[in-house]
Amino acid sequence: MTWRGYSISEPLYELRKRIVDAVKYMDSMGLNYGGVGSVSARFGADRILITPSGAIKSAMTPEDIVLVNLEGKVLEGRHKPTPEVNLHLEIYRNYSHFNAVIHAYPVYASTLAVAWRPLPSLTEELVLYTGGEVRVAKYAPFGTRELAEEVVEALRDRSAALLANRGVITCGRSLEEALEVLEVVERVAHIYILAHITGWFGIPKKSLKKLQELYRAKYSSLSSSRSET
Repeated sequence: MTWRGYSISEPLYELRKRIVDAVKYMDSMGLNYGGVGSVSARFGADRILITPSGAIKSAMTPEDIVLVNLEGKVLEGRHKPTPEVNLHLEIYRNYSHFNAVIHAYPVYASTLAVAWRPLPSLTEELVLYTGGEVRVAKYAPFGTRELAEEVVEALRDRSAALLANRGVITCGRSLEEALEVLEVVERVAHIYILAHITGWFGIPKKSLKKLQELYRAKYSSLSSSRSET
């Protein structure tokens, strides 16, 4: 079987299929819904596969995924890319160690986002997956360069950021890792909200520092990207 000259066994088609599988999984697990959100993955050094504008994610097929370059020019696809394509591209331009980006609207992480409240370093798992406190990117209109810049800043030494009055961005070395980060952030956001009933304590600073060192060790190129100040 071929599609536009590609065998289904070829990497480009396979990555399209993994994106579709990811968005359907997100929908089934309540991590996203309907036509909101977006998912992208790096293909090679200078091309990005990304979900299209306005599509109901659970109904997408591999053929719906759009191929763009790092300037946002559509190379292949029958649809326009998501309006947040520049947000995804700005992350890839600034953080070469990330190969996948997910923008989603899970309930608990989105609750913190609309409250403009960062997610503290409550669990070891959160620090190992995200690098520490999940910051809130300041509000800016969707699709704008201003929003992209705010998110890039919030992602310094992190794999996730909350978007004020929206949802969450998670990143990874692979699509599967970005999806794991999303699941961890949503779970800990749920715990954080429930913990306000009884009170909560953050991880001691000495232990937090060691966990953050383990997180940074995952990304050999972190030293060449934006460093924490």
